Amino acid sequence: MAAAYILVTAGLLFSVLPICAQSSVSGLVFDTERLKPVENASIFVQETGQMVEVDKGGRFELPPVPAGKLTLTVFAEGYTTQILETNAKNKGILEIAVTPLSIDIETVEVKTEAESFGLRRLRNVEGTAIYAAKKSEVIELENILGNLAANNAREVYKGIAGLNIWENDGAGLQLAIGARGLDPNRTSNFNTRQNGYDISADALGYPESYYTPPAQALQRIEVVRGAASLQYGTQFGGLLNFVFKKGPEDKPFEFATENTYGSFGLFNTFNSIGGTKGRVNYYGFYQYKRGDGWRPNSGFSQHAAFGNVNIKATEKLDIGLEFTHMNYLAQQPGGLADFEFGLDPRQSKRDRNWFQVDWNLAALTLDYRLSDRTRFNLRNFVLAAGRDALGELGPINRPDPGRERDLIMGKYRNFGSEARLLHRYALNG
Repeated sequence: MAAAYILVTAGLLFSVLPICAQSSVSGLVFDTERLKPVENASIFVQETGQMVEVDKGGRFELPPVPAGKLTLTVFAEGYTTQILETNAKNKGILEIAVTPLSIDIETVEVKTEAESFGLRRLRNVEGTAIYAAKKSEVIELENILGNLAANNAREVYKGIAGLNIWENDGAGLQLAIGARGLDPNRTSNFNTRQNGYDISADALGYPESYYTPPAQALQRIEVVRGAASLQYGTQFGGLLNFVFKKGPEDKPFEFATENTYGSFGLFNTFNSIGGTKGRVNYYGFYQYKRGDGWRPNSGFSQHAAFGNVNIKATEKLDIGLEFTHMNYLAQQPGGLADFEFGLDPRQSKRDRNWFQVDWNLAALTLDYRLSDRTRFNLRNFVLAAGRDALGELGPINRPDPGRERDLIMGKYRNFGSEARLLHRYALNG
């Protein structure tokens, strides 16, 4: 009996030894900035390979671990990882502080899929114009991969659905686009504007556009279709607005030049200046373009110049002054009958036909912010332009008889003023 008692006592002693050699560790994980418990933290014990999750209050308790040094790795989503050492014999609550994860990086530019086509939509309110719930597109020229030196309309307007595009020349002297199935000739079914004011021959009676701004000088092209375009004119096709670049705001002077050479004697030089000095921002360019054309008797020569000065007169008043000049002389090789085109599409039967355009525009704009909610805009413009057509303008199936040519001259004198007042208000006060 005594021997049995000794065996039982020895067994109890040996079974208690492992229990006495193990300890339990508890603690709290909290955010160092907000001083609040972290709910989604995990704790890994390297010595035992155990993983423990904290509760909603950030508290945890490790399973019994051997006495001695413990290495704990604490990690949580959105926080830096902490590695610390403790001793299993330590009494009390172990407090573990974790820091929110933040990294300072350089500016990241995010481009959407639409911008890969150089397109975006107009905002609900642009300046003093409202485009909410209206069909609109904006072509960002800096995102266009195309021949801007030749004003290639197919490449510039490729992202706008439903447009009919004609190309009358290889240099983009005249833009010919149409929407809603309308005639593209000289963009006569669009109300064509530049920086918000009209540039066509006659906005109501003769809305043909003989002048097309060079794509190299443009920041964006705004296209508005549907009922929204009726606020600008009577054209069914919509609104086409060319918005020019501004001078850089971080330097007083900048000069840029682009020179392009191409087939059939094409040469284009585009030179621009711009900058900001005090309260004045300015931008201007000069362009010269020439070429011999793909067909005989189809050469051209064009000069274009533009100047813009924006003055921030006060904190509330901005004043803008602009002037545009463009002229070109182009020889016209004449049309061909169907059988002639089949024989040689490059032949020309007219060597005395010429077309000349002279375009001058001046504008004064005022932008006044009456308050944070009220804005007033005034645009005044003057157009002095003309176009001359000289040549044998008879039926194309007849050769040029060599007699006196026909001369058709057109002169256009327009002026206009457009005022807009925009006030933002809340219906619920």
